[in-house]
Amino acid sequence: MKYLVFLFLLVLAAGLIYWRLRPYINAARRVFGVVRDAQQRVNAPPSQAADATRREAHAPRARAGENLVRCGACGTWLPASRALSLGSSVYCSHACLERSVDAPRHTRRSAS
Repeated sequence: MKYLVFLFLLVLAAGLIYWRLRPYINAARRVFGVVRDAQQRVNAPPSQAADATRREAHAPRARAGENLVRCGACGTWLPASRALSLGSSVYCSHACLERSVDAPRHTRRSAS
């Protein structure tokens, strides 16, 4: 019985330590992920490296001081260069655009 109590306390202590160190573990994972991606780009054949650079060059990027717009479906704020415009409405993705088209329209009725 005392071994079971000791094992329970050991597991509880390990869980508490992990819980406190979790933000640092996640940060280390991100850092190692960046290093791994950099190594893959360095070790990639020249054709794949050129394709990755070309894809990044065509991806829209937010510039400093660029206006933000709000998605009409989900309310997310995003740079105007990345937004999808449909008339006066702005959407963050094709999914939000489709969701707003499929959603039933609510109209106000005047009280007569």
